[in-house]
Amino acid sequence: MVVMTAIGTRIRELRVAKGLTQTALAGDGISAGYVSLIESGKRTPSAAMVKAIAIRLGVTEDEILLDEAARETERYRMEVNFARLALASGDPHEAVRTLGPVPVNTLVGQVAYDAALVMAEAYAQLGDMEKGVTYLESLVTRARQDSAWITLAVAATSMIVMLGQSGDVDAAVDLGRAALDDVEHNGLGGTDEHLRLGATYVWALQERGDLLTATRKVEDLISVADRVGTLRGRGSIYWNAAIVAQSRGRVSDAIRLTDRAVALFGEQEDSRDLPRLRLQYAELLLSHEVPQAREAIAQLDRAEAEDALTGSKVDLGTAAIIRGRASLYLGSLDDAAEQAARALQLLGPSDHSHRADALILLGDVGVARYDAELARDAFDEARHVLSGMEQSRATARLWRDLGDSLREFDDLPGAMTAYDSSLRMIGLTRNPTSTRMRVAS
Repeated sequence: MVVMTAIGTRIRELRVAKGLTQTALAGDGISAGYVSLIESGKRTPSAAMVKAIAIRLGVTEDEILLDEAARETERYRMEVNFARLALASGDPHEAVRTLGPVPVNTLVGQVAYDAALVMAEAYAQLGDMEKGVTYLESLVTRARQDSAWITLAVAATSMIVMLGQSGDVDAAVDLGRAALDDVEHNGLGGTDEHLRLGATYVWALQERGDLLTATRKVEDLISVADRVGTLRGRGSIYWNAAIVAQSRGRVSDAIRLTDRAVALFGEQEDSRDLPRLRLQYAELLLSHEVPQAREAIAQLDRAEAEDALTGSKVDLGTAAIIRGRASLYLGSLDDAAEQAARALQLLGPSDHSHRADALILLGDVGVARYDAELARDAFDEARHVLSGMEQSRATARLWRDLGDSLREFDDLPGAMTAYDSSLRMIGLTRNPTSTRMRVAS
């Protein structure tokens, strides 16, 4: 079956509507055979040919060409939707293949925004934050030029996360502050997009260690959210308030705030955020002074029952790590080892924070089993992964966790090295022993 191009289809539609045959349309340098080739999609007419055909049809050139643009836009919209489905099913490679031929930078309107967002998310899932940020930078600039403030908020939210995950936390904070000013000054305060942007900005502040500013901002956002926010917007703010509270060592407050966020998201008919929130809830329950392992597993069971979690290998890997940690607390060493192995398989061989976390869990299983070889190999690999990661507070926390595990393994020199690396990640170094321990003679 021959598939006609959009312009060929349009010419055929106009010809038929005028009651003309291909032979009747021909003339003045246009043969009936060439008309047939155009309509069948085997030839693309030049600008001069389009003008001649328009005259013979008694229409303007725009009536042919504008419809061509509309059809192209619709085709690209279908490609974007297909790529979005590929992302939802956990196949970012397919999303990139689908949108690769699409001229994202020359598209206009909502389809241009959607294409850039999908490409950015696809590259983020592939671990190529640099390409993802490039798409979002262009989109943020375009949204400002178009005064498309909702799109600006959505693009900036994604870009803040990518910048933070790639280690450029200062740039993430600067972008968040500027984007919030734009959105708030243009009357979008209290919208879901504004609150999610604000919540992500708070996360960036927390990652930079600016907990005082983060606390103040999250209190302002909670006030706005409780007054005019939707369930989703309010849930996002309480979620990030919990992250800030956890960073300040207030685990009980973090659990209370997370419980509130879960309740808000749970009131929505379809919340794709709820499963990931339950993962954080489970992790918080394990960080309590008395780890609540069984309650954490219950949250994981609920999270993994949601379709939104099944498409992301990172989320599934995170769930396996948390479940393995809970099993370790409960003394179920075989299950803990199985979950660590599952997480490593899902995450693949990459320098990724979740992979380092899974390796530390596997090493802890080795310590609990008195399997020195397993523990040593896992901890060595975790050290290798962490050494290749960008400087951030998240990486600092993992170095600290590795230090704690090595201390339990009675590897005190290794523990000290890990603690030193943790300090360097937040801009601190140990004072030289010669100055700290000097005794006056």
